[in-house]
Amino acid sequence: MSNTDTMNRDLKSGFVFGFIERYSNLIVQFVVTMVLARFLTPSEFGVVATVMVIIFFFNLLGEMGLGPAIIYHKELTAKEIRGLFLICFVVGIALYFIFSAGSYLAVDFFNNDIYYGVMPLIGAMILFSVVSIVPETLLRREKRFSVVAIITLISALVSGAIACVMAYRGYGVYALVWKSIVYTGMRFVLVCVYAGWRNLIGKIALTGFKTVLGFSTYQFMFNFLNYFSRNSDKILISKFIGEAAVGLYDMAYRLMMLPIQNISGIATAALQPVYSTFGQKEIAKSYNGLINKIFFLGFFVAIYIVLFSDKIIYVLYGAGWEQSSVILQCLTPFLIFQIVLATTGGIWQTLGQTRSLFYCGVFSSVTSVSAISIGVYLGNLYLVALLLSAASILNFMQCFWLLHAKNENFRMSAMLKGMPATALLSIFILLVMFFAVYLMPSPFGFMSNKTLSNLCDMVVFGVVQLIVALVAGIILKNESATFFAKILQKPLRKMKLISG
Repeated sequence: MSNTDTMNRDLKSGFVFGFIERYSNLIVQFVVTMVLARFLTPSEFGVVATVMVIIFFFNLLGEMGLGPAIIYHKELTAKEIRGLFLICFVVGIALYFIFSAGSYLAVDFFNNDIYYGVMPLIGAMILFSVVSIVPETLLRREKRFSVVAIITLISALVSGAIACVMAYRGYGVYALVWKSIVYTGMRFVLVCVYAGWRNLIGKIALTGFKTVLGFSTYQFMFNFLNYFSRNSDKILISKFIGEAAVGLYDMAYRLMMLPIQNISGIATAALQPVYSTFGQKEIAKSYNGLINKIFFLGFFVAIYIVLFSDKIIYVLYGAGWEQSSVILQCLTPFLIFQIVLATTGGIWQTLGQTRSLFYCGVFSSVTSVSAISIGVYLGNLYLVALLLSAASILNFMQCFWLLHAKNENFRMSAMLKGMPATALLSIFILLVMFFAVYLMPSPFGFMSNKTLSNLCDMVVFGVVQLIVALVAGIILKNESATFFAKILQKPLRKMKLISG
């Protein structure tokens, strides 16, 4: 088997198990939330949601960019790996105590004594998350993606079951608290077991921290910038337009971020561990093909959102959220380009060029915050979404230009070669689906229940769009579309829907 075949096999494994890891957890969490919502009040959910925003920031501080740095620096010795694990443990404990002490500030700020009990408990998440960095990274570096996926699913199922029982027995907000603690605690124990305790505990050397410092510093600064630029829109909208406006915007934005966050998370988790063992020419060749496939996927999802945004919003949130559906449509260019741009983090990490990743983060933060500020100043939520979409196109162009300028094997002409054909195919799919959706009567218009009618329309027309995309891709010999057709061949054969 050639190096290219080995790389593609490992990459496919990384994507498949990354998909399973992300979406199985998402489904479990969604089901658990539906159950908990029957027993807990909105204020109890609100307390934990507020605390989680702060926890995400503390996790960002504790992560320090170490994960990608450990994968990149393969020369780290066993003693240095153990030393990094010890550093994570010390940092995790320090952050836990700082966070717990903040409960006094939270009580005063929110005027709610519940934070006295909640924050010292749920702060354990920070400790477990930080000390899990090294063992989980070792698993990913060894390309044991299936193990990480299984650990995630088991942790989600156990923690969800415990939370449901506690909520049923009347533990209130503490059901949510212990759900988070058990989830992160189980992940920590399991990743340590599978990574091997002997790889984590024993003789240490602290020289490894100096080795990874240059890499991890720029990675950390990028994550730090990304955190604030991604949260600035809600802060500015809330301050200058109002809380109702930020509610409408946030509902649309969170839906848009679901495919972006999950696909980017899958890509980042798979790309660096797989690509890090190959040469730049092989990486560039593989990545050039991958870009166009993800670009097609982004277009496919965007077309569906444009056509069914009103139905999606109505099914999920009910009546009264019509403005969110328009905002969702305005964000579709953001989805198309951001979903491709999100994969570049894994490439910069593989190449050891986290300084360039940081520069991309600076450019992205400036353009995104500027776009949001202009839209907020003019007091128009739709304009905020459109300008944010325009900023994502600029960020896309800047990042790929820098990748081209810094690396001779990553030529713009090669990376973007298949995009015009994919864009034309997507426009054709959009026109066909527009005719099917808007010029033909709904097959479920007779239903009295509007939610059920919209849901049936979404499912049926979603299948139609998939068929149109695959057939058109095969006829036009579009590589990206035929790639997804090949993926579907195996399960379809098993279901005896096609001959083979």
